[in-house]
Amino acid sequence: MTSPSDRPDAGLGERLRELDAAGTPESGALFDEMFSEMKTRCDESDRTLAGFLRSRSTSVRRAIVLSIFALLGVAGWFAFPLIGAEGRTLQWTASLVAFCLLLVLAMFMVTRPVHLPAIPRWQSWCLVCVALGATVVAAFWPVPAALAATTHDHGGGFMAGACMGVGLLLGVPVYALLRLVDRGNALGNLVAAAAAGVAGNFVLKAHCSIAGTSHELLGHASVALVFVVGLSLVHRWIPSETRH
Repeated sequence: MTSPSDRPDAGLGERLRELDAAGTPESGALFDEMFSEMKTRCDESDRTLAGFLRSRSTSVRRAIVLSIFALLGVAGWFAFPLIGAEGRTLQWTASLVAFCLLLVLAMFMVTRPVHLPAIPRWQSWCLVCVALGATVVAAFWPVPAALAATTHDHGGGFMAGACMGVGLLLGVPVYALLRLVDRGNALGNLVAAAAAGVAGNFVLKAHCSIAGTSHELLGHASVALVFVVGLSLVHRWIPSETRH
């Protein structure tokens, strides 16, 4: 999350106090220096990808995110073979729809306009908890008998680890994109982490044909948990200045 020292207005309060204490002849020079410095910082920020995206309007940022989400979704949908027809149940479809809705909701929360009241922290926590819960619920859907009959021993923990690795890789672009367009929302890093975990689960749910609750808990739901817990620890213990 953007720290106060990273913002163009860092030090503005101190400059204004200098102006209050300064005599009238020097005030104009101090004003010129202050705004010149702020303009330089803004120009430097706009030359970065994050600065460019964050300087766009809310509608443009949301259009960019939705477009990239759609592109990633289509690419992921056709990059791997879909789960067999016997596995495409109503519950399977409901899980995919729920994951999509959570992704869109996370996007709206992260790109909330700064002139509106900040989103309460409890709402961000609710989204994170619902996202984690959705991945766990998806693992407990009954396995269709036809799909269970076609499932063989795939190495147990090895395949769960493989799915988890794939899910983490697939979630990284989503996390990075949401952090790039975030102007500093409270708990925006956790919302982006939950969205990344949901995105990984969407692709795994759509394509993984290994039936079984234990496999989905260890290989699918764990993706969202690792993103949320891991990245929350990163943001807690590593200073913001070090990450920028």
